[in-house]
Amino acid sequence: MGIPSLIFFLLFAVPLIVFLFWVMKKDKKKGLFGMIIVVLLVVLAVASSLKASKLELDRAKNEKNGVN
Repeated sequence: MGIPSLIFFLLFAVPLIVFLFWVMKKDKKKGLFGMIIVVLLVVLAVASSLKASKLELDRAKNEKNGVN
């Protein structure tokens, strides 16, 4: 794992995991609110990954065809 990955993990992933555990512990409906947050985060992650992949593929295609 490289330094950028460690920085990302320490700044974003660890606090998010702690926050989710705290939300699920406080939730009186057996973690329903925490699960909703997790589902929303997964949907946003997949959507942003697909958009980034599409942009990269378009850029590579344009570069291959000589279009700037």
